[in-house]
Amino acid sequence: MTDQRVLVLIGAGSAVFTRGLLADLIGADDLGGWDIRLVDVDEVNLNIAADLADAMVDARGVSDKIRVSRSTDRRSVLAGADFVVTCVGVGGRVAWQRDHEIVQRHGIFQPVGDSILPGGISRLLRTTPVLVEIARDIAELAPRAFFFNYSNPMTANIQAIHQETGLEVVGLCHGMHHIQRELAQLIDAPFERTSTLYAGINHLTFIYDFRLNGKDAWPLVRDRVRRELAEAPDAADIGNIFYDTPTAWHNPFAWELFDRYGAFAAAGDRHVVEFFPERFAGGDYYGKKLGIDAFSLPEILEWGEARYQGMRRQATGEEPLDPTIFDRSGGEQEQLIAIIRSITFDSREMFSCNVVNKGLVPGLPDWSAVEIPGVATGRGIRPLSVPDLGKPLTAILARRLSSVDIAVEAALRGDRDLVVEAMLADGAVSRSDVAATLTAELLTAQAEYLPRFS
Repeated sequence: MTDQRVLVLIGAGSAVFTRGLLADLIGADDLGGWDIRLVDVDEVNLNIAADLADAMVDARGVSDKIRVSRSTDRRSVLAGADFVVTCVGVGGRVAWQRDHEIVQRHGIFQPVGDSILPGGISRLLRTTPVLVEIARDIAELAPRAFFFNYSNPMTANIQAIHQETGLEVVGLCHGMHHIQRELAQLIDAPFERTSTLYAGINHLTFIYDFRLNGKDAWPLVRDRVRRELAEAPDAADIGNIFYDTPTAWHNPFAWELFDRYGAFAAAGDRHVVEFFPERFAGGDYYGKKLGIDAFSLPEILEWGEARYQGMRRQATGEEPLDPTIFDRSGGEQEQLIAIIRSITFDSREMFSCNVVNKGLVPGLPDWSAVEIPGVATGRGIRPLSVPDLGKPLTAILARRLSSVDIAVEAALRGDRDLVVEAMLADGAVSRSDVAATLTAELLTAQAEYLPRFS
């Protein structure tokens, strides 16, 4: 093979992500040949993902275009990388479930727990230091590679990586993209004819401008939403994670914020409610309970495990490859190939990206990570300045960033006292003794992933 570019995927044991990436690359005939280097510290999961990737390449007869290799040692494969992608989930679904159960025993009901509140802080403590170590290796061995991160908590990880290494890492999440599609569906408009302006932090990004064919589309949205919210909801719509056709009752809290601020909060209620713990004390959510029968986390974990086992069976040959595995994916990695294409051909398309602020959103700390529009150029992502968010929404974001700041320092220093302070700043608990007890339980339960706290 000639004219190959090198993409290193760290955290490739996430077979679903790897499958989506391979499917997208296989279908991207205009991007030429690829040397895909899969990395994971879990050799079992790595082999499942790599075997699946090999099977996909063989099934499509593209071994002359795509070469797949695997390694448990990232340093051995980083040299020469053109693109590096991280999708690391330290502890996986088991640790995620553990966080969920512990915080719930303390009366904190999280439907996700990957970004904020005690569950998000726990994930930060075990994930952010690992991402920083990976970034140091990238800075040493592949400093000119385009570096994209998918690992949560996104805001903390982007801040810490840049703070500790100076690398211009870009965080990607499909939440904004997904919500713009939903807004287009609400007004029965083609997604391609809509546009947005927005600013925020990952999983709490405010879309304050939404247009159809260049004209303000909010009046159309308001009309549809007011009609739907005036009617009694179908109980099945409240807290439902999986749906094809969006209605206002799928995200009633986000529409309540919209009515107040004129901006819709991405990525919808499942994530957004976690940033307003004072509003959902006890987990009560429109007649349901968060994380239980509203946006059930066990349901998500079960769904993820079922998908993984399906990938495992296809990788090992227990089942034939599902032909739909090659369909254009709508998963987490959906923006990645489009960004690579825009960088390759300098077509300067716009994407949502998480980057260090550096004054791009006035009123937020320069060192914090923000989610804003960015243009993918031949020189990489160039984020846009967003000066018109408004003071009320900026204040909400600044308050949420304060706990992230403390938690990042706690994670990197292994400082238990700072974890307690992060819990208090976060707002889910207000008493220092409760915060200390919760911190102790989480650190003990996740000790195997927290060497800095040992």
